[in-house]
Amino acid sequence: GKHKNPIVWYLHFMQGYWSWRRLVGLMVIFNLAEFCLHIPEKNLVLFWVIPSIASSLQLFFFGTFLPHREPEGGYPSAHRAKTFALPTLLSFLACYHFGYHEEHHEYPRVPWWRLPKVHHARLQNAL
Repeated sequence: GKHKNPIVWYLHFMQGYWSWRRLVGLMVIFNLAEFCLHIPEKNLVLFWVIPSIASSLQLFFFGTFLPHREPEGGYPSAHRAKTFALPTLLSFLACYHFGYHEEHHEYPRVPWWRLPKVHHARLQNAL
């Protein structure tokens, strides 16, 4: 709820994952891979750097922003999270069923692949 702007929220999200030490460490690994292992820079960028950035955007959007942004009427649960159920395959591709976010918070020991079943069981019990 503190950050309403998605870009500011994403930058705050990334601050929790990154430090100067980690960034320098990745730069060292990148250069060792390029110069010692002779991996072309283009390959490192295409198959390591870009996927890393894309996955951070995916995790942020589907795993943090969508489930935790404050709805107009306020948060529906104490976890300040809501579920956005997608068809199972899309839910998996979006971010390992992280759209089932209420279930993720209510049952934190349930593995990600069982979250759709927990969601459907909760719907059945609600009827």
